[in-house]
Amino acid sequence: MSIGVSAITCYLHACRSQNETKARKYLAKVIWLLTYDDDSLCLADAVEKYSHGVPPVCWLPWIPQLLTCLIKKEGDLAVNILIQVGRMFPQAVYFPVRTLFLTLRMEQREKQRSSRTTTEVNPIRATASIRRCSMIMRKQQDLHPTVLSSLEGMVDQMVWFRENWYEEILRQLRQGLNKCYAIAFENRAAVDEATVTPHTLNFVNKLVATFGVGVENISTLPSNFATAASESLAKRAQATAQDPVFQKMKSQFSTDFDFSTPGAMKLHNLIVKLKKWIKILEAKTKLLPKTCLMEEKCRFLSYFSQQTADVELPGEFLIPKHNLYSVRIARFMPRVEIVNKHNTAARRFHIRGHNGKIYPYLIVNDSCLSDARREERVLQLFRLLNNYLGKQKETLKRFLHFTVPRVVAISPQTRLVEDNPNSISLLDIYKQRCVQRDLEYDAPISRYYERLSAIQSRGTQASHQVLREILKEIQTNMVPSNLLKDWAILTYPGATDLWTFRKQFTLQMALANVAEYVLCLSRLNPDMMYIHQDTGLMNVAYFRFDVDDVTGDIDANRPVPFRLTHNISELITSIGVAGPLTASMIAISRCLVQPNFKIQSLLRVILRDEVLAWYKKTQEDVLLNGEVTMDGESLITVVNRSIQSIMNRLSSLATFDGAESKVITLVAAANSHDNLCRMDPAWHPWL
Repeated sequence: MSIGVSAITCYLHACRSQNETKARKYLAKVIWLLTYDDDSLCLADAVEKYSHGVPPVCWLPWIPQLLTCLIKKEGDLAVNILIQVGRMFPQAVYFPVRTLFLTLRMEQREKQRSSRTTTEVNPIRATASIRRCSMIMRKQQDLHPTVLSSLEGMVDQMVWFRENWYEEILRQLRQGLNKCYAIAFENRAAVDEATVTPHTLNFVNKLVATFGVGVENISTLPSNFATAASESLAKRAQATAQDPVFQKMKSQFSTDFDFSTPGAMKLHNLIVKLKKWIKILEAKTKLLPKTCLMEEKCRFLSYFSQQTADVELPGEFLIPKHNLYSVRIARFMPRVEIVNKHNTAARRFHIRGHNGKIYPYLIVNDSCLSDARREERVLQLFRLLNNYLGKQKETLKRFLHFTVPRVVAISPQTRLVEDNPNSISLLDIYKQRCVQRDLEYDAPISRYYERLSAIQSRGTQASHQVLREILKEIQTNMVPSNLLKDWAILTYPGATDLWTFRKQFTLQMALANVAEYVLCLSRLNPDMMYIHQDTGLMNVAYFRFDVDDVTGDIDANRPVPFRLTHNISELITSIGVAGPLTASMIAISRCLVQPNFKIQSLLRVILRDEVLAWYKKTQEDVLLNGEVTMDGESLITVVNRSIQSIMNRLSSLATFDGAESKVITLVAAANSHDNLCRMDPAWHPWL
């Protein structure tokens, strides 16, 4: 303990005299050392004592980690630091704390509801964490009343941008279909025997019960937050109740998803029904207006200007910069667009900054609370790694830099995501080409299971040779290997534009490949890749650490190490794959393996949060009251195991002997027909 106290003292003294970027690794180590704390909180007291001279700007990149400390035993320390940071950067602290506060209240309400035997309605018992959050918010409201009432007004009005009921059900049906495809692949050894799992059954039944009312009921908001939120939901419920078309659809929907009918529990029957209803609702949403005026729904936002309050762009302080360089909101532009992105009907609004530039943002509804925070952790890590990629000659000269949009959670279910109107997902490119070829975009997936079913009905299992044939057949008859290349040639008719786009796209693929393989991230699906058509940059949405449900270790054991399908390698060309792609992947690995960059210390604090979130999920059923905490020793063991596997992967990519390199082996494995044919068809190995 005494050595720990000395180490913390040294790191915090170093932070006083260093600039923010240099202080990052020291503060990461300080937060990690708190994991070793004992019951008398010696280490937390040391941080409390010596953190006074540390400039608040140094804590900005670590706000998500301070919020994790807030729910642990060192919570009082986190409160004091967050109050200090909030004095100078009210916006950077207020949104995350508000979102955590609402999430904790919802969890507490659920716990009380499940533990209650009689019908009496108890007020929510405030846990220590809820009290800490509300204390920080109260302190901030005392210090910055104008800014915070403006932020609260903005969030309150943004609830009016909720999806309508067609869009909401469509999003939930798509989620259900993805769940079913995952189960189908797990049961591929007996396609016709696969049945609906209890979890999926529960999901669909809940969807039938809340059809058009909304699964995410906003009545869970505290009274002072609930004004516009509950009003918008009440108006929507009233409008849908009086809509005869809706009533007719609701009865048809209930009949279709009645699981007591014969054969209804068969998984492929459910998939057919889900696809049918997705088609119906897609047709409905196409008829809806694609724009609306801000003024009709949100008076506060349409009249807001810089004279009202000095409010920065959402997410402006995710990576700290000098106060003079931060962009403030001059006004909100009058038109709001409805666009299909992030697997939902998002609302895009535009903010004019005080510098005259226009910044587009999407309002996205998320139904899975914990997963949204998981994605934000990966984006946080990418922002921190960009700092190192900009310091090395080899990565800097290639412009290797993760494209990371600003993402800000404004409530447990709603996020603001920085948008590029010129970006398009790989899946959308594919869907466009399918429409031109008059092909159902998920026909290849159906074909895959039809072939397996036909073979299994004869009493044998599909051999590796059969899987190869299925992939070959789909590439010959449905999705040719030059589909993506043809799209690029049509989009960029000039040779210079095409060459520039392809080069930039190749470098961005190199970054995504290293990240997916080294950090053991979730597989890169086509709907996660957003290609910016104006620059060739690419950002990945919904990347998460692939955590093993049982052990909590991060683990990515897949037939292919990353996404480099025949379609992508055809666009990049064989020279691009053997040259810039491979060289960039080696350059990135060599940069991040640098010992003086200490990326282990960054990884430790981010994975600490990830493991704690996993542990909480596993314990949810056990504990009904109080906070779930994992003991320090097992947390340290699990995190260190994961760090070890990440560093081993990184080192193996960074070493090369002459022309021989592990990267070349991985690229060959990712592009190999033998490996691609073993992938889940919902991953679209042909795309």
